[in-house]
Amino acid sequence: MQLKRDKYVKFNTIFKSPILWSITLYKEKFNFLFDSRLANNIKTFNQKKIRTKLHYAGTLADPFLFVDNDSLYLFYESKCHGRLGKIHLTKTTDLENYEDLGCVLDEDFHLSYPFVFKDNSSIYMIPETANANEVLLFKFQEFPLKLKKHKTLLTGCYWDSSIIQHDNLWYLFTSSNKGLEIFYTKELENEELVPHPQNPIATDSRYERCGGGPIKIDDVFFRIAQDCSNEYGKNIHIFKIKELSQTKYEEELFKENYFELDQNWNSMGGHHFNIVNFKGDKVIATDGKQRDYLFNKILTVSSRYL
Repeated sequence: MQLKRDKYVKFNTIFKSPILWSITLYKEKFNFLFDSRLANNIKTFNQKKIRTKLHYAGTLADPFLFVDNDSLYLFYESKCHGRLGKIHLTKTTDLENYEDLGCVLDEDFHLSYPFVFKDNSSIYMIPETANANEVLLFKFQEFPLKLKKHKTLLTGCYWDSSIIQHDNLWYLFTSSNKGLEIFYTKELENEELVPHPQNPIATDSRYERCGGGPIKIDDVFFRIAQDCSNEYGKNIHIFKIKELSQTKYEEELFKENYFELDQNWNSMGGHHFNIVNFKGDKVIATDGKQRDYLFNKILTVSSRYL
């Protein structure tokens, strides 16, 4: 009886429609705050459609924006069904025309959540490398395409790491099996990270995982938390950070269930939020999920044998 059930479950899984993850950009007014909802959708990547190529990315997610000179760069996870995630890049100068620069980081382990930041004249990336059992710091040898492993920040299984600089210290927000943890250091390149004495900061599955890096608006930091309580990536919650130091951390819930999930591309949820200033506007990147066509899954699986 159990054997028949196992066969049924396997059969049912094979013929279950996959999840399609998409990325959407918004352009909002410069005085945007989380008290207003997203309204001005300017671009969606990975629209739902019947695919004709054997290999296609069913997942475009974890978008991070980075401004350099007059260009806006969109770094994100790209993943085909049944394969490891890679980091891809798209560039625009006018929010109307977009140039696909392809894959910028590919390893023999899964990559996602490409957090990009600048320290003085150097540009770095901290992607999620939980499958490698490390938190790795990559440094751009030539921005935006040439990345090289620079340092191991932490050893262990951590997810969705983000770093900010506050009061001359670097604070790394990351999640482990313990919950949300914070580490700090004065010198990122030459000193080790020190665990915050209040770790774990959060253990509630609604709030313990980052859904994008902390965002500073009008000298106030906001933390984005992705809700994984009932399913992976259902929505995000916004926290206002009230105090951050080597000895104390305090936050308060600012807004729950920020995404309205009223569009086809995010009808099943979303788990990421990122924002930058670009040419007088706030540009926001989010992701969302919906059911994909079963045909696309069959095509992708078939491509492994062709």
